[in-house]
Amino acid sequence: MNTIILAVALISGYLYVTRSVSARYKFKRSEGWDAYFYVAAWGVLFTLAAWLLCSFISVLGIFRWAYSFLLSHGFIEANTIKRVFPLSPAEQFKFADFKFAVFGVTSMFLAWAAGHGMRWYICSSTDRRIDALVKAVHHDPLESLLIEAAVRKMPVIITLGSRKFYVGIVDCPQFEHGKTDYLQMLPLLSGYRDKDNLTVNVTTNYKRHYMDSGILGGASDGQVTLADFRTLVPRDEIEGISFFDTDTYSQFKAKEESDKVGSAALSPSFVPRKSDNLPPQQQ
Repeated sequence: MNTIILAVALISGYLYVTRSVSARYKFKRSEGWDAYFYVAAWGVLFTLAAWLLCSFISVLGIFRWAYSFLLSHGFIEANTIKRVFPLSPAEQFKFADFKFAVFGVTSMFLAWAAGHGMRWYICSSTDRRIDALVKAVHHDPLESLLIEAAVRKMPVIITLGSRKFYVGIVDCPQFEHGKTDYLQMLPLLSGYRDKDNLTVNVTTNYKRHYMDSGILGGASDGQVTLADFRTLVPRDEIEGISFFDTDTYSQFKAKEESDKVGSAALSPSFVPRKSDNLPPQQQ
């Protein structure tokens, strides 16, 4: 009997975490025993709720009334009931087996209904969906940044191990299915970083192509859309990622050469402060 209760709890927990969006976010990021205990914790919650509900119904006598009603009106026969495989070690069916079966079904139904209810509640609002995402990935700086970039439609610059980089808009992946091996984005710029000083060199301006071909404004012939330019970037190859502002990039690029010269020497107006910790020859 205890084994059956444990199975009901685990099944109930699994039904909930695989249907509730917020719970599935956390479940997909759990590993080993953490995942088992996470499912079991939700399962225990629903088995307790089902036990309280069935106990309340039993105290009111509804179980006994329903059982007698089915027998008296011919919906089921006493001989048929006797041949039902018992849940307990007893050879014959007992009324307690009927209540236990209802308890198990109730627990799993509550978990299934609650999971679908939470899924509808969260997915019906973009803000609630994003809030659930943030709570699930708050411990992962990379995914937190990607979610923020996707919500704000803020471009990011991604540098790969090959020194190639992409600037684009992140297409927020379905994080509830667990960590993805690829990052999907709509590229705006691409190029490479210099091998010596790692400065950015743009080789392809996707945004200009979108505008010139009418894709961005919807004036193209419709055969090619923005979705056709989606790029998948392997997460394992990402060396660095940060937000990207085009105006700031233009200002930095215009002053790039002067910044190199200025950073090679101290400013003439800079005078080091005397310190007692410095040796006499440096004071």
